[in-house]
Amino acid sequence: MSDIGMILQRIGAKLVTDVAPKLEGDYSAGHASMSGMMSVMAGEMWDKQADLLIHEVTRLEALLSTGGVKVENAQPESFRISDLTAKRNELAALLVDLQAELEERDDEEARALNEQVWGHLLATSAARMPSPPVFAGADEEDA
Repeated sequence: MSDIGMILQRIGAKLVTDVAPKLEGDYSAGHASMSGMMSVMAGEMWDKQADLLIHEVTRLEALLSTGGVKVENAQPESFRISDLTAKRNELAALLVDLQAELEERDDEEARALNEQVWGHLLATSAARMPSPPVFAGADEEDA
């Protein structure tokens, strides 16, 4: 099996619905439930991480270009999570510098671009929020 997201989600669901209810003591059951929920959320993030990073890199490149920042070799070396993350971080550092310049200016163009930057940051944060896990009830069959 190579579907890591699905594996993490099934492990999490089993911990929450099958293991935790059978454990004695609040700590053990709570720990198993929390581990299960974290596993489900990690599975979700695993599934969408590359997509999020590619969109972030594309949006960062566009914002930097609009701000007049020349970005050499904006494309990541590969679509591996580590390469996409490194490229996103490199572009984000340039965006921090650009935003510092924008906030020192007092013209409409700077304010408009700064608003776009803050919009990007808000959208990025929202996209990275995990969904609340949904588990089948104890009497429902495992799908």
